[in-house]
Amino acid sequence: MKRRRPVVSLGIVSLITVFTILLFAVFSVLSLSGSRSDSMLSDRAAHAVSDYYAAEAQAEQRLQELSAIAASDAETPLRERLEAAGFEIAVDTSYSGTVVIYDTTIDDRRVLHAEVGIREQGEVERLYRQTILSGQ
Repeated sequence: MKRRRPVVSLGIVSLITVFTILLFAVFSVLSLSGSRSDSMLSDRAAHAVSDYYAAEAQAEQRLQELSAIAASDAETPLRERLEAAGFEIAVDTSYSGTVVIYDTTIDDRRVLHAEVGIREQGEVERLYRQTILSGQ
């Protein structure tokens, strides 16, 4: 009697097994690479957001300082008190009161720019606040 050869030889099964293992190894390396880049991107985004909110808190402190200066009833004119505190006063604006400008650094590329209006009665209101690139 003749011996029949199996339809699928042992060499083909081994070849398919090796190819499958190699394919799994390539996919795992690609997955690891993608997860590392996603992690770095998430870390950068979290750092940018925390820098922004730290600058926002600092800008709010400056606004509180500005409100205290505006509310104080000193004999010194408001403009002189603001300049002594380090605030920049805008000239040539359409606003009826005094416009104060201050910038808060977010990081080495961004600045939080704020413009605040002070009315005659000492009321303080935000007129403009925007994040701008330092090069602009």
